[in-house]
Amino acid sequence: MKYLKRTALAFGLLPAFVAAPVTNAASLDVDVDIALPNVVILYGYTDIDLTMTADQFGPLLDSNCTADDCSVADTAPKSGVINNGSVDLAFTNNAAGTNPTITLDNSWGVRSFGYTALSPTIVDNGSDAPVGNLAIEQITTPSASLQTGSVSFDLDLSQISTNNVRASYTITVVGS
Repeated sequence: MKYLKRTALAFGLLPAFVAAPVTNAASLDVDVDIALPNVVILYGYTDIDLTMTADQFGPLLDSNCTADDCSVADTAPKSGVINNGSVDLAFTNNAAGTNPTITLDNSWGVRSFGYTALSPTIVDNGSDAPVGNLAIEQITTPSASLQTGSVSFDLDLSQISTNNVRASYTITVVGS
């Protein structure tokens, strides 16, 4: 009987051990550090072809020219002095300017990350003689969003002898 009591007691406690909930747990704090690089991404066109029509180019040569034929009458009376068989009538120069500026809007762009300032520069790569005063729009505040800028240059019309002029330049943007 004693043996039977011990067996009953052992089997009676067995469900208590089996059904007892597990109270063991573990936790861990994790810190992840991500080191991001400083980045400058420069966008731009490598080949730009500009074609000007006569009514666009004419006013650069003469401020009174507004049409394709650029016929400008000079109605003011003229007088001159004969000197060695020729007369100088002192023809009026109506030029709008000898160095018109050409601006290429939104011709380059930049995205940047990790910098506090940007410095865009432009360097002439052997442009034709009539091209001068290359300038780039100064985008100095870094942004991960695309920012676009312009490039401009002057055309010295007195040096243009053909109907093609080439501008060649390099754009560099440095982050600091």
